[in-house]
Amino acid sequence: MTEPLAIMECEICRVKTMADGSPRFELGAGEDANKYLSVLAEAQANNKLIQVIIYDYEDFEKLKSD
Repeated sequence: MTEPLAIMECEICRVKTMADGSPRFELGAGEDANKYLSVLAEAQANNKLIQVIIYDYEDFEKLKSD
């Protein structure tokens, strides 16, 4: 099984929508991540911590297919 590159608890510092409609949550993401914008904004507004699990994209695709 592939191990994640990082697992961390963190707070959301900033969530905003860019002029082109793509979301920004301190990490850049494509427009397909818009579905998470309201979830992250709500967590930020409520001062909640989140847990982030980071995989190499290719490793994550392998995990999904298994």
